[in-house]
Amino acid sequence: MIVVLHRVHGAIPVIVAANRDEFYARTAAPPELRGHTDHGARVIAGRDLRGGGTWLGATGDGLFVGITNQRMSKVPEPRERSRGAIVGEALEAGTPAAIDRYLDGLEPGRTLPFNLLYGDAGRLTVAYGRDDRIERVDLGPGVHVLANDRLGSPHMPKTARAEARLRPVLDRPWPELRVALQELLADDEVPDVDVPEPPPGSRFDAAFLRRLQALCIRTPTYGTVSATLLALGEGDVLEYLHAEGPPGDVPWTDVTGLYR
Repeated sequence: MIVVLHRVHGAIPVIVAANRDEFYARTAAPPELRGHTDHGARVIAGRDLRGGGTWLGATGDGLFVGITNQRMSKVPEPRERSRGAIVGEALEAGTPAAIDRYLDGLEPGRTLPFNLLYGDAGRLTVAYGRDDRIERVDLGPGVHVLANDRLGSPHMPKTARAEARLRPVLDRPWPELRVALQELLADDEVPDVDVPEPPPGSRFDAAFLRRLQALCIRTPTYGTVSATLLALGEGDVLEYLHAEGPPGDVPWTDVTGLYR
């Protein structure tokens, strides 16, 4: 789940709060220097130790890229590339316009379906990569919550819940808003919401799908394994915080110094 506050906070143009939800068997390393953009800015992001890619990162001049999986009801067939490679290559492109061009050159279907969110203080875009095409949509200022489907999908009621919880605190000073976002990411309550019945043959039953509507997911095999908070300014990174585990269970670490 990726929450982006774009041009809604008076002091910080871009705020990103994200939980990485994954099968526990798929291990990862915390944020590290992953290289540089085409114009020399540092790229800081975590590392998926299986596929080598990443799920979210930011450049030293204020660009972020994050990805969520498009949920599939059946176990997918392996694809040629990991979705995480897209995030790393998009970060290295270095600007939203360069990422547009990069996505235009991707061949649909080489990875499993994905939702890619990227932007900086000037622009925010979501790209939906499916087997037949990659669709880009530019987003206006506001609160955007991306889970495992398109923005605003009725199959993801957790996104509306996250947005509603944030609305009353958007004008708070950053130290207070930061705490509110950390508490949001740590919320493991399983809400009493209706979820669509899974199709015949689905690998998920309705009870499991309901547990996935928690903002911080906890199941025996799958759940929230780390979290990220980013505060991005006009061309720089103001703060990059990481929780290497379910937020609320582990301390937050400030990794902003990796850009220095």
